[in-house]
Formats: sequence, C-alpha cells, structure tokens
Amino acid sequence: MPGRTRIACLLAVLTLAGAAAGGAHATIVKRLDYESGNFRQWSGLDSVTGGARIVASPVRQGHYAARFIVRPGDDPLRASGERAEAYYFTGEHEGSESWWAWSTYFPTGFRPNSGAWNVFTQWHQTLHTCPPPIAFEVNNYLSPAKLRLHLNGGALNTSTCRASVSKYWNFVTLRRNRWYNFIFHVKWSASASVGFVKLTVNGRVVIPKTHVPTLYKGYGVSVRQGFYRGSSSLTTTIFHDGLRRFRP
Repeated sequence: MPGRTRIACLLAVLTLAGAAAGGAHATIVKRLDYESGNFRQWSGLDSVTGGARIVASPVRQGHYAARFIVRPGDDPLRASGERAEAYYFTGEHEGSESWWAWSTYFPTGFRPNSGAWNVFTQWHQTLHTCPPPIAFEVNNYLSPAKLRLHLNGGALNTSTCRASVSKYWNFVTLRRNRWYNFIFHVKWSASASVGFVKLTVNGRVVIPKTHVPTLYKGYGVSVRQGFYRGSSSLTTTIFHDGLRRFRP
C-alpha cells in the first residue's frame, strides 16, 4: 500500500475512534460504559433473570460490553411491551444541553419485530408512561430495515399520549455484525426555538442540528438502554458498549 494511502487510512481510523470516544479532548460527565464489570454504574435494571449480562466479547472499547436478550413474555414491569433495559436518572431537564456517545452491535441473533417498536436506546420522560421524547429504534416497516430517531415533544395530552410535535428520521440501514458508533447532541426543551438534536453515526453527521421540542412540557428525562419491544414470539439479542455523557 503506498505511503500516502496508508496515512489516509490511519487518519480515517483515528477520526472514527475519536468520534466513538466522544472526542479526544472531551470531559466525561458520567460513565455508563459497563467497565465496572457489572451494572452498578446504573440506577437499576428492568430485566428478567439472565436478560442482561456483562460480557467480554464482542467489545467496542475497554474490557466489557452489555448483552441484552429479550424472550417471549419478558415483561419485568408487568406493563405494555417486553424488555431488558438498564436505566439511569440523568437529571436532564428543561434547558440542559447534553452530548452522549455509545456503540451498539446488532448480531445475527438480533430479530426485530415488524414495525418500528424496537427501541434500543431511549430518553424517557419522568413520571409518565407515554412514549418517550427520544427513542432510537429499528424501523422494520422498511425493507431493508433502518435505524431511526423518533422524537415526541412539546405539549402532551396524557389521556391520548399524543404530543404536539412528533417527528422521525430514518438515518442508516441496519447491518448485522458491525458496531454503530453514535454521538448524540441534544438541547432539552419543550420549546422548538430552544430545543435541538444533532446525530453523528460512525463519524458522519446523519441528522444535522435541527431545532425541535425535545421534552414534554413539565417533564425531565432519564436514559434507558437495552431492548424494548411489543409482544413477540421472537428471541432477540443486542449488545451495547461505552455509553457516556461528555462535554466537548
């Protein structure tokens, strides 16, 4: 390989590694990266026994990642949907600005439901059971399936769970057996003139900075990661690694 080509390839690798780490000079605000070898970095787990495990392979960074498996009937909250999720009370609220980075691996054993209720990372509002303001999903309505960001914000009708603003972006095609490295920049607000989102995946901006309401009025959010879906006859496996909140 010519020297100039080798240098270009090395720069590309370093750029991707820096993006996955949240930037070479970033200040880490909170680590939820599973490097403790358990889930003690998190506030808790919503999972049946064996649904959430720390593993040494596959790993995107460090020594450990988390494997989440959802089987038919896995409903630890006895609520709508089946899940295996870790959750953390982030304290994000109206006016907060956040940068989050993490990596997700969809193995051969990742088997999404038809439709788009296949949530792998979400920021859920406090104190209510309506759909979250921010949900990263696998949209299996499409063929091939896409990863998408689904947003709800502004005023919330708690009787119908309808938000004044609902928007989604199908941003990349789902491929098995590869890591997706996310950097999510968000300003939390129920106002479209204040709130915004920006998303980078594998070093490429897939959603430019877009002003939208990112909260329901009067609510904060907490982060949840794993897998959450509707009732299913499928067993589904997914891996996450390296979740952290940072400041660039």
